[in-house]
Amino acid sequence: MSLNRSRWGTAFLRACSLLVSRYRREEWLEEWYGELDALVHLQRSGRGGLYPRILSFVLGALPHALWTRKEEWTVDSMVQDVRYGLRMLRRGPGFSLVAILTLALGIGANGAIFSLLNGLLLRPPPGVAGADQLVQIARSYDEAPRWDNWSWPAFRMIGEESTALSGVAGFSPFPFLVGRGAEVEPVRGEFVSGRYFDLLGLVPTVGRLLSPMDEIAPGGHPVVVLSHGFWERRFSGDPGVIGTTLHVGGAPYEVVGVAPEDFLGVDVMGSPPELWVPAMQRTLSDGGSLHEEWGSSWFYAFGRLRPEVSYEAAEASMDRVTHLLRSASPLNEDIRVLLSPGIGLSPEERAEGRRITLLLGGIALLVLLLTCANVGSLSLARVANREMEMGIRNAIGAPRTRLARQLITESVALGLVAAAVTVPLLALAGGGLSAFFPVTLRVSLAPDLRVFLFLAGVGLVAGLLFGLAPAWATTRRDVSRTLRESGTTGGRKRTRLRDVLVVGQLAISLGLVSGAALLGRSILNARQADPGFDPDNMLVGFVNLRSTGRYDGEDIPAFQERLLAEIERIPGVRNAALAGQAPIVGGHARSTVAPADRPDDPEAGFEAEYNVVTPGYFETLGIPILRGRALRSPAEEPERVVVVNEALADLFWPGEDAVGKELVTGDVSLRIVGVAGDVQMRSLRERARPGVYYPFHQETESFFSVHLRVEGPPAGAVAGLRSAVAAVDPEVPITGIADLRGGMTRSLAEIRTFGLVVFVFAGLALGLSLVGLYGLVSYGVSQRTREMGIRVALGAPGSELVRLVIGRGLFLSGLGLALGVGVSLGMGKALEGVLFGVSAGNVLVLVASGGLLLLAGLLAAWVPARRAARVDAVVSLRE
Repeated sequence: MSLNRSRWGTAFLRACSLLVSRYRREEWLEEWYGELDALVHLQRSGRGGLYPRILSFVLGALPHALWTRKEEWTVDSMVQDVRYGLRMLRRGPGFSLVAILTLALGIGANGAIFSLLNGLLLRPPPGVAGADQLVQIARSYDEAPRWDNWSWPAFRMIGEESTALSGVAGFSPFPFLVGRGAEVEPVRGEFVSGRYFDLLGLVPTVGRLLSPMDEIAPGGHPVVVLSHGFWERRFSGDPGVIGTTLHVGGAPYEVVGVAPEDFLGVDVMGSPPELWVPAMQRTLSDGGSLHEEWGSSWFYAFGRLRPEVSYEAAEASMDRVTHLLRSASPLNEDIRVLLSPGIGLSPEERAEGRRITLLLGGIALLVLLLTCANVGSLSLARVANREMEMGIRNAIGAPRTRLARQLITESVALGLVAAAVTVPLLALAGGGLSAFFPVTLRVSLAPDLRVFLFLAGVGLVAGLLFGLAPAWATTRRDVSRTLRESGTTGGRKRTRLRDVLVVGQLAISLGLVSGAALLGRSILNARQADPGFDPDNMLVGFVNLRSTGRYDGEDIPAFQERLLAEIERIPGVRNAALAGQAPIVGGHARSTVAPADRPDDPEAGFEAEYNVVTPGYFETLGIPILRGRALRSPAEEPERVVVVNEALADLFWPGEDAVGKELVTGDVSLRIVGVAGDVQMRSLRERARPGVYYPFHQETESFFSVHLRVEGPPAGAVAGLRSAVAAVDPEVPITGIADLRGGMTRSLAEIRTFGLVVFVFAGLALGLSLVGLYGLVSYGVSQRTREMGIRVALGAPGSELVRLVIGRGLFLSGLGLALGVGVSLGMGKALEGVLFGVSAGNVLVLVASGGLLLLAGLLAAWVPARRAARVDAVVSLRE
């Protein structure tokens, strides 16, 4: 090496020379070495000012090395490679078919997950025009950042003061009751502002949509717009419905229009709204108005950017609106206005959607890697049978890089064909993908151009991935040795790459199998968990007296007493009770309480679960009374008393008996007469929260739940419950009926979703890995037929050959399992957020999964081992 030439420059040039054809490599290196030496000499002599610096000169070797290959990468040569590759694939239809179907599994899995991501996060809500110019507007606070809704006065001020937005609109979901008498049905709907439909760019199917003229005054314009689905279901698509009267919440409303068919609301999750009512019609249960209350937050807001305003500018302009809101009311002292681009999902929901889809996408990526390893192993075996062809082509002048490029071209062609195969399958499955999601989706998951491009990209990457192994093996093969050796020699070296690929498949399989086992254990734990009550044979119905507009004051307790009497006459009912809320299935509420013995402690209060119950509630649900007694009838309970759960007793009086203590809520003192066991009211995945049970007769609940413990399946008592309510008042609707055991099962939807997906992928991975192991061991047996014949001829028993073959299979399985421990721990960590009652690194699950995989590997090696034991020495020596 020249004394003037730097070590790093020499090393970089030598690395770049690997990109140059081996026939021109030495000449290329000598040319660059000479120019580098001359440049170094000029720089050191001080005459190099007009020449490039040494660093930029040396870096220029990389594009020049690539440029020397330009003649090999012409369009004609690429077309030639493609034609030859397709011809070779047609000559091996069995290999091509197996490779395409195997790759289609991995590509299709990734395409399905991307379709979910595309529908949730990339597509706007259906029917909305110009969704890219819409922004969500939310309330937050300096000290407690969160994404929340607005009061009506705050919403109106934002609309009036936001100069960066061409308009602001909002909505509030609400469970309406539509119709009268026997025709009453619960319907999901929304209270909306006057510009709601205008900002979304909607055109009515018939009639008109709501507008600012419908915001006259609170309660002053009772009009309603129907969804297209509700219009067809309830009115058979009759245009004459416009102008007719529809009773909504017990009040008459004029039907003024029908929304477009494809519009399902601005959210993309949950059941779609079926009607829209002006927000000015929203009233409190006592008839008061929400429209002057700064402290009542119930309205979600969004806006449309002005054409000349960027999102960043609009976001900056919210500082002025924040200042105005803080000045308008003391309740807005540390309020802050937040923006988020697009509609459909809030930032928290987007984050959760990304978490779910990225987790599923990571699992699907493991499956893709596994399928690539499987097909790569098949390709290595196929290349081994083409060694003579490759050797002859190399001997007559084809460089090894050209041979490697040919093999990669064939692999990419297989990957793209496999991607094309998944397109119609994914299109057929698009409607069923939403079934895997734990909530209802309002967006279509059918593939679009974005999904098709993704599939093509995955097919291309998959082809490159599984094509690297045979291409690398080809470049490492010596031409003279290839032409000199027969097809049955050198098999051990040729299978080294296949060993690596099979071990990788087994490692990935262990991760997926252990993930499926963790989720299966979670589902079992959740089903066996004690929620604090007995959910079996329990039926819950929700009754709404408010919708009739006829029940107030003493009328409500009288109705409830008559209803309980009717329910007790239903055949098969063992116990019955009324309550303000029901565990797991809905109707939840909270109320702030504090211990009466700490009046000077402002931080002693706690927002506890609030429930009002009738005597017999604890017995009906099977909730134990740990200390004291349960609540009694009105005649026996004249003073204000409550029962608390154990969590609240431990919170306020740890280590003491809470019976006899007093609670304060507002200005009312309540004496504790009993302590009940903890109940998981909202979710099986949450700890039981502190809660208080109030006597039903001391509170007025116009919306309540009926709890029935029955003999036999709860579904058998549904008709009896409806008849009992109708017997008291046929115009009072039952807004919902739930089976408590079924509600608990539905609360585990997220775990079941992940469990099903991971179970399917784990089964696929296990099957592919075992096929790969079986193929590798079988290939090894076929390559060593001569050796085994010699062993038999020298007296080796068949059992020795069986041990030899099975030992190799177990060695590969053990190596794969050892490497798979890390994959399993990573999978458990990724699933940690959905696991229930089991740790991510559970040793028992890991050992059981490893044992299953080892046993399956033993079975996969058994068949070729038996074939090896039956080797005929004479036949094998003659081959």
